[in-house]
Amino acid sequence: MRTGLVVAVLTCSILLVDVSALTSQSVGAATSPHGYWLVGSDGGIFTFGTAQFYGSTGSLHLQRPVVGIVATADDGGYWLDASDGGVFSFGDTRFYGSLPGLGIHPAGSGLPNSLDAPIVGMVPSFDDGGYFMVGSDGGVFAFGDATFEGSCPGIGGCSGSAVAVMPYQTGRGYWLVTANGNVYAFGDAPHLGSPGPQSSPITSGVSMRVFPPGNTVYGYWILDANGQVFNYGSALTPGQVPAGQVGGANPATAIFTTSDDAGFWVADAEGKVFPFGDASDEGDMSGQDLNGSIIAGTGF
Repeated sequence: MRTGLVVAVLTCSILLVDVSALTSQSVGAATSPHGYWLVGSDGGIFTFGTAQFYGSTGSLHLQRPVVGIVATADDGGYWLDASDGGVFSFGDTRFYGSLPGLGIHPAGSGLPNSLDAPIVGMVPSFDDGGYFMVGSDGGVFAFGDATFEGSCPGIGGCSGSAVAVMPYQTGRGYWLVTANGNVYAFGDAPHLGSPGPQSSPITSGVSMRVFPPGNTVYGYWILDANGQVFNYGSALTPGQVPAGQVGGANPATAIFTTSDDAGFWVADAEGKVFPFGDASDEGDMSGQDLNGSIIAGTGF
């Protein structure tokens, strides 16, 4: 099936989980204004700083691995999404639907009505009233009040596999990021630049949370596996993880911003976190045994 279509949302119940049985770890100074969550491919959640634990899928048998985490605007909850388009809601989030809930089977399942490509990321709509999911072929799925503004299949395909979707603050656009360094703008999201091919693949991207005061230019950061961070538009803080710290079998896998967009963190697959700008070091999972590689993070 084509993945560039808006899908109808079914009414489903939020998954209820016994918190006492969940996989989690909480680390960090309680007085810090900052906090962040890391998530492993098994859905285990690790919290740092003032970030609170609201639940995880670490103790559940998942049909497909978790690929992302998205926090609500007030940081009072988060969604996890899996590569089959499954969505898990925790804290003050609301469940707006999922691809399995619509009868869509995982990519590669061999079953009718299957995804053309696995889901690789998810972001919320501007008011947390919905969310977008993107497949590795650049297909976009919109749930709740998220507005579909286009996709790679809808424009004849994009160059490279999609690795991330980044929302535009107006709620009427987004960017898709591909592994070979291309950025595609949809809706009213302006194209602000892209890194192009690098010596290592692009692994993630994150957009600014708010418009800069007195400025209508938005911005975003793009991360590659070697820890190089490319900044565009009003995203002013650059970054580069020290040489030799990440890459190869331990790629940089996640980038996530502070609440004021004046800093960000980069996390690698082994759980090491590198702060930049006004982001503070609240700890990480380096040196710990993990059931699944760290594949995403979010913070404030």
